[in-house]
Amino acid sequence: MIIAQAGAASIPAPVPGVVPLVLRYDSEDPFAVVLEFPDPPTDGEMSGGEPISWCVSRELLRRGLDGPAGDGDFRLAPVDGGLTQLEFHNRNGVALVQVATDDLGTFLADTDEVVRPGEEHRHVHWPDTVEAFLRMSD
Repeated sequence: MIIAQAGAASIPAPVPGVVPLVLRYDSEDPFAVVLEFPDPPTDGEMSGGEPISWCVSRELLRRGLDGPAGDGDFRLAPVDGGLTQLEFHNRNGVALVQVATDDLGTFLADTDEVVRPGEEHRHVHWPDTVEAFLRMSD
């Protein structure tokens, strides 16, 4: 079962703005949530680019509702105004967006209805997973 929630993320700086954001959860990949920023601008155009997608741990998102969480290329933390700040790090710098903490919490609660926390391993199709690992080792 796939759950998708469309919304928006605000860009706090250097030029404030709003970008579309889709949160996506698939019970066949029960540990992960995909954060997708669809149709980003390209070369001065207002649309037409490839979506930007980040796959992050559902548990990491849950921890980030209550306090700073994550390290490496993705981090998040609650900030003032009922928002959660998402930080995307790469070698070129950091991109920051903010989402409504309540919206993120509601989305995670919806995923919990599909796959309860701690029960994710029951939803992994292990034969396919083992086969994929074996293909990677060849």
